[in-house]
Amino acid sequence: MKKVLFATTALIATAGMASADVTLGGTGRIGLNYNGGMPAGVDKVRFEKRITLNLDGSGETDGGLSFGGRIRLRSNEGDAGLAGAAGNVYIGNDMWRVTVGNTDGALLNRVSYFQGSIGLTGIGYRNMSSNIGGTSGVDRWAVNSFASNGNAGQVVRVDFNLGDFGVSLSSDFRGSNTLAAVNHEDALAVSYNIGDWNLGAGYATNVGAGGGLGGIADMLSVSANGTIGDFGVGIQASDLEDIALKVVVHGSYDFGDTTVTAWVADTNWDTAATMAAGLATEETEYGIGFKHSLGGATLAGGIVRDFQGNTNADLGVRFSF
Repeated sequence: MKKVLFATTALIATAGMASADVTLGGTGRIGLNYNGGMPAGVDKVRFEKRITLNLDGSGETDGGLSFGGRIRLRSNEGDAGLAGAAGNVYIGNDMWRVTVGNTDGALLNRVSYFQGSIGLTGIGYRNMSSNIGGTSGVDRWAVNSFASNGNAGQVVRVDFNLGDFGVSLSSDFRGSNTLAAVNHEDALAVSYNIGDWNLGAGYATNVGAGGGLGGIADMLSVSANGTIGDFGVGIQASDLEDIALKVVVHGSYDFGDTTVTAWVADTNWDTAATMAAGLATEETEYGIGFKHSLGGATLAGGIVRDFQGNTNADLGVRFSF
C-alpha cells in the first residue's frame, strides 16, 4: 500500500534507538453490490462504500532491531461513523519477528487463502478453502485473523524466515482473564518459495466451527500457487476435522491492463448432518471476475454462485492513498 508521510521522521535521543516514523495510508472503494440471497421484500442491490485508514508506526534500533505497530479505522456503507480496530505491535529483525495483539494467526500468514479472490469486495470470499459452510458454520475469519472493526483477540504470532523458507507459530488468549481462557487456537504453518511458485501448509487446533458444526474443530490447510506461461494458477484445500473438506482451484490471465480470474470450489461434507448444519444446499461453488487498471485506481467486478445456490455480484472502483 502506498503510504503518505504523516509525521516527519522523529529522531529519538534515547540510548540504543536510532529513529522512528509514523505514516498514514488507506484504501477506499465505491460501487454496487448484488446479493441474490436476500429475502423477499428486501432490496437485492445496494450501494457499496468503504474507506479504511491505517496508522502505522515503525522504527529501528542502532543494532538493527525493528519495531512498530498498526491501528486501523474503517467506515462501511450504513455506518454512523468510523469504527476503530484494536492495534498490534511487533519487534524483530530479518530472520524473526514477534507480533502481539489484533493480528493474523499462523495459518493466514502462510497459507495462500486469498489467491483467486475476485470482484470489488471479494464477493463473500467463497474462493477461500477455510470458508466452509454458512454464517453459522466456519467462515473465512474462523481462523485467527486481523479484525478491521473491533478486536479479533489477543493473538501472539512468532515468524521465522530463512531464505525462501518460513515458519509461523501462533496462539490466542481470549476472555477478560487471559490466564483462564480456554479453547486457545494454536497453529503452526510453513511456506516455501520455488521460483515463481509458493507452497504453504498449516495446522490449527480449536478453529471456531459454529452453529451445529461442533463448536470447535482442528483444521489442516495446504496451498500452492504460481505461474505457467502467461497464466496464474493455484490450488488450496482445508480439512475441518469430522466436518468437511473444501478444495479450491483458481486461474487468471492478463490482457494488458486487465486481469480475468476464475475459481471453482467443491466441499465434501463428512455427513449429511454436517452439510445441513453448514446451511449448504450445493457442494460446488464458482466465480469469475476482472480488474482493470485506471492508472491510480482499479475498476473491478465479478459474479459468484455460492454454497446456497445464490448469485452474488459487484462492480465498482477501488483505490489506495
